[in-house]
This record gives sequence, structure tokens and C-alpha cells, in this order.
Amino acid sequence: MKNLGVIFGGVTCEHDVSIVTGLQLIENVNKSKYTVIPIYIHSDGNWYTGEKLLDAKIYKTFDANKSELKEAIISPNKKGLIVYEKGLFAKEKVVPLDVVIPAMHGMNGEDGTLQGLLELANIAYTSSGVLGASVGMDKILMKKVFEAHDLPVLPYTYFIRDEWEKDKEKVLKQIEEKIDYPMFVKPSNLGSSIGISKAKDKEGLIHAIEVAVAYDSRIIVEKGVQDLREINCSALGYQDDVKASCCEEPLNWKEFLTFEDKYLRGAKSSKGGVKSAPAKIANAKLSPKQGGMESMDRRIPAQISEEQTKEIQEYTIKAFKALNSKGVVRIDYIIDKDTNKVYLNEINTIPGSFSFYLWSHDGLQYPELIDRLVEIAEKAHEDKNKNNYTFSSNIIGNITKIEK
Repeated sequence: MKNLGVIFGGVTCEHDVSIVTGLQLIENVNKSKYTVIPIYIHSDGNWYTGEKLLDAKIYKTFDANKSELKEAIISPNKKGLIVYEKGLFAKEKVVPLDVVIPAMHGMNGEDGTLQGLLELANIAYTSSGVLGASVGMDKILMKKVFEAHDLPVLPYTYFIRDEWEKDKEKVLKQIEEKIDYPMFVKPSNLGSSIGISKAKDKEGLIHAIEVAVAYDSRIIVEKGVQDLREINCSALGYQDDVKASCCEEPLNWKEFLTFEDKYLRGAKSSKGGVKSAPAKIANAKLSPKQGGMESMDRRIPAQISEEQTKEIQEYTIKAFKALNSKGVVRIDYIIDKDTNKVYLNEINTIPGSFSFYLWSHDGLQYPELIDRLVEIAEKAHEDKNKNNYTFSSNIIGNITKIEK
């Protein structure tokens, strides 16, 4: 039996979505192969572990003291999870972790920071590495990398929050000189459509920027496509062994998929509003048929031509390799209906629900997908440990005095 750590939650706007992804994955782990160790990062930054984390109801009104949970942490100098036992004479213990699955979305989890901690602790993990995760999270750098690899992206420009605060008219002029209306304004380092707005005129652009700068210091502005289709495709693999899934088309696309479209759709409160994400989590069964991205209306496979399907799958594999990704990713595309041209929109290095619904359509069921992710993590970890990270020199031996 392998110890499989699953990390979810996090200090991020996508904290609640991550809980759904994490619990959904845990439900589908083959328990005859793995001992699952749930690791929950609360929105205040504290880490916890314990079997009570498997009960979705505790997240509605989370209280660590009442839930019999233990504080825990992964440290760079311990290859495992440090668990702090309770009691007057209790000592900390280290629970070995063979592989970690980060079930995280957004900042502080999908952006390379958690991956860096796992690298320092020398623990195998399933998502893209530090570089691929950080570049994939940053929409500006991501587009620059894709452009360098001749992958089609929509026209865009970007600026920093300080520029906006110092001279709004200058920023507006620069944007309007480069991009035609309509346009989308996005925080560079957020996912799940948080902080994204569509601007149809200057007044709308000002409002959209004010929203975006509340979430990030770097803002990207993209050309909007008037009449479009969204197509998604997943990639799975490592290095040269990469496969693309079938394509899907979300059917509730309006102007863009909002956070509510993706994760809260259909969850109505008694007053007719959308339930909060914690309430959604508490009431969810989190089966392979419920919760997360799978709950959206979608067409699988997408009703596009065989040639266009092949084109998107080829782009997906090329983009996966360009960012040195590993494990499973989902890449979102836009098709301009007027020209039928395909544009690569963004990569999700830890996609909602791990895109299991795309792979299950291709015959790879969720438990098998998890097995494949573990195999990839172990292979990448083995490759890393083959590298030589030391070099002997006489520098220290020759030091006699450090000058001030």
C-alpha cells in the first residue's frame, strides 16, 4: 500500500472549488492500492489532517477543534507529513508520503508555490513542475510562451496596477491603440473566471479594469471574439509520452464562463439565489457524476470536424510540451465562428475534476486516471533524483577571512 497525500483547499479565491476537486478525487481512489491521507489547507493558511476531512459537511461551518482534526505541515527537511499530536505530552510524528496529489486551483497551489515545497521535501507529486505551473498560471507569460512556439493566441496587451493608478488615461489610450472593442480584461494570475469582465466601450473598460486590479497587480486585456464556440481538450502524460483526449464543448457559454457557471450552477437557495460554495460542498455527494466541472452541461465529443478535432489535439500536445507539463492538464480554446479559426485561450495545469470526464469518455475511468497520475509522478521523481545536484570545489577550503 502506498501513502497517497491529497492536498486541497488553500489560501486562494478558489478554495471552495478545490475542496470539491479534492473530495471527489478521494472518493474515486482505489483503496486497495493506496492509503489516502487528506491534507486540508484552511483559508487562513493552517494545515490539517484527519479522517473527519472526508465528511463534506464539516466545511460548511469549519471548526478544527470540534472536528477532531490535527494540525499538520510538510517541511523541506522531512520527507513526509509532520502531524502534531494533541495532548500534554504528545509529540509530533512524521507520516511518510509516497506521492502527493495537489487538488488545488489558483494561487498558492496551482502556481508553482506548493510544487516548490514538494520539490524541497523531495516528495513525488502529480501536477506540472514549478516552472510549468507558474508559467501556466500567469496568463501573460503563458501567452508569450505559446507565441514563441507558434501556437495561435488572440491579440492582447497588458499593464501593471501601478501604471493604472498613476495615469489611467495613458493606460486606456495604450489599450485602445492595440485592441479593438469588445475586449476581455483579466487578472493575470487568477483562474475560474474570477475578476474577468467584458468591455464593449471605454466606460465598460474602466469598470472592468477596476474589478481586475482588485485581484492582481498585473492585468491582461484580450481581443474579444463576437461569435464564438469554446472547445476544451485535455492532455495526459510526461515528456514524449503524451496523449490528447477527445474534445468537449461547454453548452452554457454566453460571453464567458463565470465562476458560477463552472461550479455553482443549479444550486439555488430558498430565496432563489445561488448557494455559497461551502453550502454546495456540504450538500454534494461528490460522485463521478456530480460536483466540479463535470456538473456543467457539455457536449462530449464536441461537434466539430475531424480535421479541427485533430488540429486542437495537436495544439494541446504541443502546448503541454512547451510548458514542460506533466500529469493531466486541460487546455481551453476559442473558435471564431466567422473565420473558423482556432485560438488557444489558456492552460489549466490542475483542471477542475482533473478532467476525468474527458478521459472516461475515451475509456480511462477515474480510478485508472489516478493510477496513471501516480505512475507519472513516480517516474518524474525518479528522473529528478538521477540528476547530480552537488559539485565539489576548494572555495570553502581556501577561505581564511571574510572581508567586511
